[in-house]
Amino acid sequence: MSIALAGCSLISSGDAKRDESGKPTESSVADVFKVKIGDCIAQPKGEQFRNVSVIPCDQGHDLEAFATKDLEDSSYPGDSALVTRSEEYCVAEFATFVGKAFDESVLEMMYFHPSRETWSAGDREIVCLAGGTSGASITGTLKGAAR
Repeated sequence: MSIALAGCSLISSGDAKRDESGKPTESSVADVFKVKIGDCIAQPKGEQFRNVSVIPCDQGHDLEAFATKDLEDSSYPGDSALVTRSEEYCVAEFATFVGKAFDESVLEMMYFHPSRETWSAGDREIVCLAGGTSGASITGTLKGAAR
């Protein structure tokens, strides 16, 4: 199952607490636009949100960011076009990350994409996220999990 979520941030919460290498050092609330590949997060609430809880991956979490892509469109392509493009991109990247095609996997996938409001503020990023079966909590990374 894949789910699309639109980030919405006009007031920044800032970034997660990170070490010199960029890995989160403790659970903290961060602006949705600060999520990086390899970040583990708690399931966001609702369909549009400003912040996410970034959690060190060695602690229980719901999702892991595994790919990002910046869109180059000059004007907002529309919600349905963003959903289609996000899903196509994330499904293609899923197999590389997990080691198994999405349609053969028991894992779930979500993605963040710009909303009309965030697009006008410069947001162009798609963020792909993998999660446990039926929303189960994960400890560690899903990279190479092949499930």
